Amino acid sequence: MQQKNLLPQTDVRERQNSCTVDKLSENDLKDFNLDNMNFNKKRQSLAVLCQQNQQDESLVRYQKSILENVDELKDEAPEVEFFLMEIHFPKYPDRSISLDLQFGMKENEKCPMKIKEGEEYYIRLHFKVKNDCVVGLKLYNTIKRHGIKVDSYEEMVGSFAPKKHMQIYDMESQIAPSGFLSRGNYKGKLMFVDGDGIVHMQFDYYFEIVKDW
Repeated sequence: MQQKNLLPQTDVRERQNSCTVDKLSENDLKDFNLDNMNFNKKRQSLAVLCQQNQQDESLVRYQKSILENVDELKDEAPEVEFFLMEIHFPKYPDRSISLDLQFGMKENEKCPMKIKEGEEYYIRLHFKVKNDCVVGLKLYNTIKRHGIKVDSYEEMVGSFAPKKHMQIYDMESQIAPSGFLSRGNYKGKLMFVDGDGIVHMQFDYYFEIVKDW
């Protein structure tokens, strides 16, 4: 899994703790089940691929069709900038919770998000893709209570072209745990990793399962 860290340093990547998978700690690799994953080690930017295929007219037409409304392509690793995470409750739309992923992380640690026990909810993400297409973006989520992992799962987010406008992704619905023993404070960690082994963002979040709002 060893690969060179070819990510140019930017304010976004620094803020989002972006790196390549081989730079993660052993604990993170085990927590997110990434220690045996294989990633593409010879990625080639879409900008370079387009330049190489100029002689194939049918391929050029196909590339133009899929690149409509795409922002400027660069021969650089894709950068996915996350702006907002929302928690939506289908039965209680007025109870939605918003977490600013740029400047609201410290506030979340002080004031955990409150989720009613047994309630259905889903997470909505707002992000932008820059430079190049991000391919096979996956999210990995692990949840701990009192330092012990109680849940973990992964979900395929998909592949996205660089665009000027905000893009949105809704995660699969979840059911909050219920019962006296499940109430209390939890610490989660989300990580977004693409098929090239780039960790675009990793962050901790805090929530509390409560009996009622």
